[in-house]
Amino acid sequence: MKNVLIICIALLGFNAIAQKKDTSKREARTEMKQNLSAEQKAELKSKKMTLALDLSEKQQKEVNQLFLKEAKEREVSKKDGKNRKELSDTERFERKTQMMDRLIAHKKEMKSILNEAQYTKWEESIGKHKKRQGKKRRGGKKRD
Repeated sequence: MKNVLIICIALLGFNAIAQKKDTSKREARTEMKQNLSAEQKAELKSKKMTLALDLSEKQQKEVNQLFLKEAKEREVSKKDGKNRKELSDTERFERKTQMMDRLIAHKKEMKSILNEAQYTKWEESIGKHKKRQGKKRRGGKKRD
């Protein structure tokens, strides 16, 4: 009887430990991102892309300028913006349309900066990132 009780307690303990998530690293990372200036965010993003795509000096500068411009635009829209839940349907539509226009412009600019091989590799990495983000948001479930 003692042995069965000890085994049950051990199994419950292991189960509790296995389900505990460590969010401290994630929280620290998001806090660090929030504290960075637009210039710092652009610099980090361009360096990460340089490592991934082996960019030339000219490409690095152009990508950095592009990311800097976008980071500043994001900061302005964040300050001016309302909470998403407070938006009307037309305002929500306008925001989504503007976001899509910015994405199209970003893609065109990246295509002009990168060569074909780099652009293909960049698009693949964007696709992988979107898949990972989608799985995180939906709890690992695929959407139909």
